[in-house]
Parts: sequence; structure tokens; C-alpha cells
Amino acid sequence: MSSASLIVFCFLALLLGQTLGQDPAINYSLQWAKDTGINIRMIIEEKLPNTASAQAEGREVADTFDLGLTHCNAELLASRNVAQHKVCVNALAAGAYASLDRVAGQQWAIYGASSGASRIGLFW
Repeated sequence: MSSASLIVFCFLALLLGQTLGQDPAINYSLQWAKDTGINIRMIIEEKLPNTASAQAEGREVADTFDLGLTHCNAELLASRNVAQHKVCVNALAAGAYASLDRVAGQQWAIYGASSGASRIGLFW
């Protein structure tokens, strides 16, 4: 067996070992958390004005959410407590949604919208 084949075999065995060793509930919870982050980014793209400052503030909120999410995910992998992970992610998401609602209110006022329908809080 060549050294390249051996390296590929070891790498695949490592990946397979990690996959087989994880609990499906843990994997589901991690995927749910990832989907929550994707949802937040979609809200930023769809609900905030398409201005540089609004999008930058939205990305800052999303980056803060992602940073907190890494801590939630690390705690999940360490404790394997799915309920605690859901509480952590929900708290982060609630903070992100509230922040985006505030950013939308400020940015749409600057952008010239006079309707309250631009407020993110009306849509979630």
C-alpha cells in the first residue's frame, strides 16, 4: 500500500469514526442550530434595506449569533445535553431577532419607509 493510500484510508477512517460515534439527537440539534443561523441571514437579506450600513449592521448581528452558537455547540458536545443546547440557541436567536428588529426600525426610517410593515417583528 502506498503512503498516499494509507493517508487517505486513515483520514476516511477518522471521519467515519467521528460520524458513527455521534448521537443522532446531537446531530439533529447541531443541524437545527445551523438552520437557525441560516434563517437569521435570510432575514437580514430579505427584511433589511439594501444599503451598505444596514447590511453591515445585519452581518454584525449574524456574526455575533455565530460566535455565541460556537459556544452553545461546544457545550452540547461536551455535556451532550440537547435541552440545554436548545435553550442556549433559542436565547441567542431571540437576541438576534430583537437586534434585527431594532436595526430594521432605525434603517428603514433612514431609508425613507413610513410603514410599520418594514419592522421585522411583524413577520416572526
